[in-house]
Amino acid sequence: MYPFALAAAAIALYFVMAAFRRPRPAEILAVILWAAYAVYEYFVANGTLCDANCNIRVDLVLFFPLLGTATYLALQKEPRTGAVAVLAFICLVIVAWLASLFDNRALAVVADVGAIFIGAYGIKSRATAKRS
Repeated sequence: MYPFALAAAAIALYFVMAAFRRPRPAEILAVILWAAYAVYEYFVANGTLCDANCNIRVDLVLFFPLLGTATYLALQKEPRTGAVAVLAFICLVIVAWLASLFDNRALAVVADVGAIFIGAYGIKSRATAKRS
């Protein structure tokens, strides 16, 4: 299981270098998601989040579409900012939900406020684009 954590860390490092060359929201979101997944995978591999006989990984059904979408958007020459905002909104809602499940109110509130901010920014930028 450690090779998966190392692979995720390598992908996160790739997007860190891409974000330094061309800082865009898509690359920054890809860095955050891949780094978070690398840490998560490390904790699964060392037995903190999953015991030795956990061979069915239903959690990957949630993670892989998010990581794939973030990677796709980050690799585009001109990613749609709206798509990046929607993906960031979805990720923050999931973080808030998981934080509330684990009784971490501070993280849940921060993620909720971030999701509201990104949602409001997306609606505002959409309305401004329609006027132009």
